[in-house]
Amino acid sequence: MNPCRIHFDMGKCTACCACVMACMDEKDTDVEHGEKPFRTAKVQELREDGRVSFVFMSTACLHCKDGICVRICPKNCLYKDEESGLTLYDNTNCIGCGLCADACPIDAISFNKKGKIEKCDGCISRLRAGLVPACVRVCPTGALEMFSR
Repeated sequence: MNPCRIHFDMGKCTACCACVMACMDEKDTDVEHGEKPFRTAKVQELREDGRVSFVFMSTACLHCKDGICVRICPKNCLYKDEESGLTLYDNTNCIGCGLCADACPIDAISFNKKGKIEKCDGCISRLRAGLVPACVRVCPTGALEMFSR
C-alpha cells in the first residue's frame, strides 16, 4: 500500500452528507447516545460586499504529516502508520486527558463512552483490503477522492 490521503474538492461538494452517513455506518456510530461522527458536512455562509455566498465543506481528520496530536499524547496512543501514512490510534492506554483533542486544529478527535480517544482512521481496514474509504466510495459528486502521496 502506498502512503495515501483523502483529497477534498470544495468546488464539487454539495453538503449532501452522504460521506457522513457512510462514515457513521462504517464505524457503527451511535449518535443517539452522544457519539460524534468522524466526518462532518456543513454549509458556511460568507458575506462579502453585502452579498451572501455559501461554502460547502466535508471535514474529518487531515492525517497531518507531522500532526501535533501524535507528538502531544503522553501515552503514545496516536501514531503515523508507515505503510499508509495515516494517523492511527490505539486507545488501550488512553487516559482521556484531552491534550490531543485540544491540540487538533479542526476538532477531529473525540472520545467514546469510556473516555478513550476515537478518530477517523481513513478506513484503514478497507484500505488494507484494497478498497477506498467509505466516505470516498459514496461521494456522488467526486468531491472526495483517494490519492497516493
